Amino acid sequence: MSFNRRSILGAAFAVPAAVAVANIATASPAAAAGGVEAGDWADLVLEPGVTAQVGATPQVRLVTIAGTTFLQARGVITGSFAADTKVATLPATMARPTSYIRATAPRNNSQGINACRFEVNTAGSVTVFGANSGNTITWVQFDSVQTIWR
Repeated sequence: MSFNRRSILGAAFAVPAAVAVANIATASPAAAAGGVEAGDWADLVLEPGVTAQVGATPQVRLVTIAGTTFLQARGVITGSFAADTKVATLPATMARPTSYIRATAPRNNSQGINACRFEVNTAGSVTVFGANSGNTITWVQFDSVQTIWR
């Protein structure tokens, strides 16, 4: 008697897939997602020499989805950063992270570099990394910053 490997593998994968589909199909959308809680937007406290772009105030909030909390940011800062620079501090009303929070943010395109690192440390300082004297950062957009908080 011979066995076709494809039919054996197909049968082996079909049972778990059918069970998973049945569980998803019977779950309510709220139960499947675990709920979403979004905090209010709060302005970042900017450092001297850092300016908010008109109409794009730098802000942050915490969003919890299915038990995982994310930091979201939006807005644009301008300045002239020739080194890694602390650009802001989290609002006093926002809890401090328990570990470093990092994300990538768009910046002015200079010498083919168009992104920098956005980082929040455990004291709540927001720092932009990636500038140097030969390649200054003149603006950073925070709209793409969305990273796990805890």
